[in-house]
Amino acid sequence: MLYNPHLVFKFKKFVVYTPLLSIFFIVALGFLAKKMKILEQKNSSVFINFVLCFALPALIFDKIYHINIDIHLLNIVTTGFFASAFGAVISLCISLLFKFSRPTTVSVVMLSFFGNTLFVGIPVIEGFFGRSAVDIVIFYDQVTTSIPIAILGPVILSFGVKQRVSLLQNCMKILKFPPFIAVTLALIAKSFSDIFVLPQELFTPLRMISSSVTPVALFAVGLGLNFGGVKSSYKGVCVVMLCRMVAPAVFFVLVMKFFNFEINQAWLVGIMLSTMPPMVLASAMIMKAELDSSLAVSSVALGVAFSFITLPIIYILFAS
Repeated sequence: MLYNPHLVFKFKKFVVYTPLLSIFFIVALGFLAKKMKILEQKNSSVFINFVLCFALPALIFDKIYHINIDIHLLNIVTTGFFASAFGAVISLCISLLFKFSRPTTVSVVMLSFFGNTLFVGIPVIEGFFGRSAVDIVIFYDQVTTSIPIAILGPVILSFGVKQRVSLLQNCMKILKFPPFIAVTLALIAKSFSDIFVLPQELFTPLRMISSSVTPVALFAVGLGLNFGGVKSSYKGVCVVMLCRMVAPAVFFVLVMKFFNFEINQAWLVGIMLSTMPPMVLASAMIMKAELDSSLAVSSVALGVAFSFITLPIIYILFAS
């Protein structure tokens, strides 16, 4: 059989879009449930709370306990954090250049810094690379997103509101956060694994409940989508899309070229995670602080839609 590059490219595109179609289907179900008034947008918090308090901690404990944390993984995670920070700095410069208002500028920086590496990251990476790659997603999310937003999020928001930031309160919130508790317990158990190995029977119910993370989280994202404010805040949204979903990938690639890192599956996972759409929690924090709520909601909604373009492009460019 003769080699047909055109046919291979078409097949590769089909493979790329297959996991995204599954994600789109579940997100669309949540969006339709709201439009058909089966559920209300505020109900999305119920699904998110279930994921954050039960399903996700179960997944985190299982994955962190079994993951092999080495220098290679730490390099990816560290690069990912600075890639997000790079995007946030670029967004600040652009916001100052366009003379955005202070609330809008702070909102743009907040949305550009923190990506949805959890609710969108897990299903996307699992779809492209399989269940084994979820280990990287969990560790990446905790180090580059979940813990940093709890510490840095209120600090960033404080520049837009006249309110003191309590470091003690933020630390207490982190310590009480179920996913962080799961990470801590998993690392403690892992450190004593040479002395006592947890029985595999313990992980059976954990894996059963953790299997609900992807569909429930995506359904909640769809239920919370709102495109109503895109027109009124399109400038800010464009800046967020550029700095959250494009700039970090450029930074990632430059770091890899500079240090001569080989682009393998783990690094590709890192690049894709760095370009995830804006984080739902970041949007919620902006609305709670009464900053640019329209920009916050629109960026999350458009970010999910924009990821159907950016992620396949990244995969096609770098996947071998």
